[in-house]
Amino acid sequence: MNFIPETPKKAQIVPYFDDARAIDGWQGQATDKSIKTLEREVREAIHRLGGVVTNFIQGVYVIEKEKRQGYQVTYVLEATDGTMTRGRIDIAALPVKQTYHNYKTLDKRREQSLKMSLYMLAIALNGTWFLQQLSPGYAALMSWLLVDGEHTVTQIWSESATMGLLLPPGSSEFVEGNFKEIS
Repeated sequence: MNFIPETPKKAQIVPYFDDARAIDGWQGQATDKSIKTLEREVREAIHRLGGVVTNFIQGVYVIEKEKRQGYQVTYVLEATDGTMTRGRIDIAALPVKQTYHNYKTLDKRREQSLKMSLYMLAIALNGTWFLQQLSPGYAALMSWLLVDGEHTVTQIWSESATMGLLLPPGSSEFVEGNFKEIS
């Protein structure tokens, strides 16, 4: 499966996994939880927000010639009238440095970067639950709902010139690239 945004935007500048530091706000670099355990934590966090995860699709994003492991997490929300609405959260793990000296640990560091992304996603979703408790009427999973079957509300928002002006500088930059599913 390929993931290509309708209107390519410049990719956000992110550090390499090898350079992500807790002092800068990054978390989960050294988690010893398994990928299955972290997926379960993400499922539980989305469930607490009213959604049901239908699939974790592991793949690779190619962003400005940089390969990043990642996921597309798909879920559904059931409205009070019984209608189901689909949503998707795209997560690209931090890229991993590839040099002649560290190629032997490349696979291990890629897996750890992937674990870190799931770890941080669970934290973010739990934080969203807190915000939902504090802000009446807050629709926690709204930004990741699929509007036209392909694009999330966040993508539509970030690709709209008018709406993009309302965002702070740098926030309207959206990830460009391909998403290739790993079998």
